[in-house]
Amino acid sequence: MRANNLIRLLLQRVRSDDGFALVLALVVMSVMTIIVTTAMSYSSQNQGAASRSKADQVAFALAEAGLNNASAMLGSASLNALSPTALPAPSNPGSMQYEGGTAEWWGTLDPSTGTWSVGARGTVRNPTRAAPVVRTVSELVDVQPSLSQPANTISWNYIWATRSGYGCDMTIQQSVAVASPLYVEGNLCLQNTATIGNGPLVVKGRLIMYQKQNGVGTPSNRVNEVHLGDGCQYWNKNVDIPCAGPSDNVYARVLDARPPAITPPLPNWDGWYLNSNPGPFFPCVSASGPVPVFDGNQNMSAPSLATRDGSVAAPFNLTPGASYSCETSGGELTWDASRHKLTIEGTVFIDGSAYVQNGAVNEYDGQGSLFLWGTFLIKNSSLCAVVDAGGTGCAPTSSWDPNRELIMVAAHGDGAVDGLVPTGDSIQLVSSTLQGALYATNAIDSDTTSQPIGPMIGSTINLGQSVSTSFPMITIVPTGMISGTTVYAQPQAPRNFSG
Repeated sequence: MRANNLIRLLLQRVRSDDGFALVLALVVMSVMTIIVTTAMSYSSQNQGAASRSKADQVAFALAEAGLNNASAMLGSASLNALSPTALPAPSNPGSMQYEGGTAEWWGTLDPSTGTWSVGARGTVRNPTRAAPVVRTVSELVDVQPSLSQPANTISWNYIWATRSGYGCDMTIQQSVAVASPLYVEGNLCLQNTATIGNGPLVVKGRLIMYQKQNGVGTPSNRVNEVHLGDGCQYWNKNVDIPCAGPSDNVYARVLDARPPAITPPLPNWDGWYLNSNPGPFFPCVSASGPVPVFDGNQNMSAPSLATRDGSVAAPFNLTPGASYSCETSGGELTWDASRHKLTIEGTVFIDGSAYVQNGAVNEYDGQGSLFLWGTFLIKNSSLCAVVDAGGTGCAPTSSWDPNRELIMVAAHGDGAVDGLVPTGDSIQLVSSTLQGALYATNAIDSDTTSQPIGPMIGSTINLGQSVSTSFPMITIVPTGMISGTTVYAQPQAPRNFSG
C-alpha cells in the first residue's frame, strides 16, 4: 500500500512532464519489484530451511526407531542375543516404512566380548527436491549370558522314571534305601532288601514289593506322603486297591490313590543344539589343549538340525591327563588336570558321547549343562561339587549347595550305537560317585557301588547294590536344565550412543 501511495505522489508532482513521469514510474516500479522479489525469495528460503530442518528431525526420529527395532529383536525371549545372526547384517539391513519415511537397522557382534555394534538409519524425502535427508545413529549393546535361573518346575527334585506299560517300569533291588523324592509314571518294583525311607513317593501305577524286607517307611519313621494310583502288593499278599497302609508295610502320614499331575522336564534338544555356547555353532573363542569336537559336519553359515546326527564318533574324555580350556562369551568348559577340576558355565552341546574315567576324585565348579546326542559314562571315578577334607571322595550332602554348584548331563543316545554303555542305556555309572543331575532319553544305570547324588530323570532308573540316595532341595538351576521357557543370553542397556 505504501509503495502505491509513493508512486501516485511522484506522478502527481511530475504530471507537467508526462514523458519524464513515465520513465520515473517505470524506475520506481522496477525498484519495488526488486524489493518485493527479494522479500519473497528471503521468505521462501526461510520456509525451505524450516522444512529441511523438520525433515532432518523426522529422519533422526526414524533412525532412533530403527535402534528400538534392533533392541526389540535382541530382547526377544525366543532369540539368542549371542547369535551372530540375531540382527541383520549391515549389507542387508532390516527395514520398516513409517509415516514420513523409512527406518533401517543392522548390527555386528564381537564374539570375544559379546558386544553388538548396532547401527540405524532414517531416510525421508527432501522437501527441496534435493537428495533424500538421511540421519545415521549407533550404539553398543553388551549381552549377558544367562547361566542360571529359578527352577520353574519341581520335577528336578525327584528321581523320575518316565516309562510305563511294563510289568516293572522301575525296579529297585539289592540293599538300596531311597531317601529322595521318587516319581514313577508306571509300576514300581522293590526286590531283595530295597526300601523307601523318605518321600514324597508317587507311583501312577502299582507298588509291587517282592520280599518281606521291602517296605515304605517304618512305624516310627513314616514317610511324609505316598500316592499310589493302582494300589500295592506286599510280599505274598493279594493286591490292595487302594493300598492298605501298615498291613501292606507302607507307613505314611498321607496315603492316597491320587498321584499329583506333574509334567517331567523335556530338554530343549533343538534349541540348545543350535544355541549352546560353546557348541556346534559357537566354537571356542579362546582355546588350549584337547578341547572337544562339538560337531563333525555342521554348516556354520547355515545352522540346521539336519546335522545333529552323532557325527562325533570318538567319545570325549572330560577328564584327560592334559589340561584344556574352551571359553566363549557365553560359557566355558575347562579342565585343570593338575587339580582334577572341571569348570563348566553355560550350556555345552556335543554331537556325540563323553565320559569320566581317570580313576580320581574330581571336582567341578560352576552351574552348567552338558548335552550329549550320544551317551555318558562315569567309571571308577568321582565327580563332586564339593570334595571332602581328605580328598578321598565327595563331601557329605549337607556340604553341597546345588543352587550354587550344579552340573546337569543330558544324554540322548543308546549304548547299542556307540558301545560306551550297555544297550538300552543312555547313562551308566560304574563304581563311581556323581554329585549332579542326570537326564536320559533311555535308561540310567547305576551299577555296583555307585553313588548317584542328585536328581535323575530317565525312561527307567536302575539303582543297584548298596546305595542310599539323598540330595538337597534345588531351586536355582542352569538355564539348559529348565523345562518350559528356554532363556538364552539377554541384552543389557545400550551405551555409547552417537549420531
